[in-house]
Amino acid sequence: MHSPVLAKRVHELKDTQKGATLMCHEMEKIYSEGMESGELKKAKETALSMAEEGMDVKKIARLVKVSEDDIQKWIDENMCVAK
Repeated sequence: MHSPVLAKRVHELKDTQKGATLMCHEMEKIYSEGMESGELKKAKETALSMAEEGMDVKKIARLVKVSEDDIQKWIDENMCVAK
């Protein structure tokens, strides 16, 4: 590497126990955020499908375990996109 500062940091992250622990923690954090994002995306898809079938917002919110406000926001956003 051309930068001594960067080379030192890469060495710390790859070749020391502290660096490996830090990288593991960061990877777990990224994984968890991805899982949460995926779960929310699926909840939104499910909620919109239920709304298209005529189910009321209160019931959708209870079934997908998301606030009524969020469900209504998703429905409103979806209607704007559909127009």
